[in-house]
Amino acid sequence: MKRVAAVVMMIATGVFMAVTMASASNEGVLRGLYGMAAAGTCLHDKSAATEPGGGFTFSGTGTLGDPVTATPKSDDYFISTYMGKGMFYFDGKGNGEMWAWTFCILPPYTGSLKPKVTQALQPSAPLNMPTVRFTYVVEGAKVVVTIPPPVKLTLTGWISSDHKTMTLESAMPEQDQGVQYNGVIGYWQICTITRTLSRIVDE
Repeated sequence: MKRVAAVVMMIATGVFMAVTMASASNEGVLRGLYGMAAAGTCLHDKSAATEPGGGFTFSGTGTLGDPVTATPKSDDYFISTYMGKGMFYFDGKGNGEMWAWTFCILPPYTGSLKPKVTQALQPSAPLNMPTVRFTYVVEGAKVVVTIPPPVKLTLTGWISSDHKTMTLESAMPEQDQGVQYNGVIGYWQICTITRTLSRIVDE
């Protein structure tokens, strides 16, 4: 029995060391160009543009609680879906750039009585400034990408041990932010996005 316990302990120690070494090896090595495919959904509400807290109520404390508990305030709301494509570049030193486009499917709503497909540059950077800069941190297998204002968005996810693929997810708004008002269609919106990135150019 003691012999079995000793073997189990050795295996456990080896696994722990392997995980620790793999985690440490991720530090500072995220570098190169990654292609991105994304899918997401937005919930839109027609409440007045000056409505405190946007067009939603939240469970939790304060005006803005957990975004995943949002409930539309008005009876005029709809859900849109979209897919995105783009590129992420990581410089290996904690800085990067991204380019992304989103194709949205808008169902019938007050401002459009028929379904339609729209194309927009995302995140909300001006059309003459398609490059969005960001900073990132890698801690073991975890990746956190921070996009500063005017976009102001945090993406979190996981990277594979060979650094060839990763996932990045976001729920907008974050808890310390206000709900985004989409002036193009005149609705408040909350979006959740899942992104899959694959490395296409090493450096």
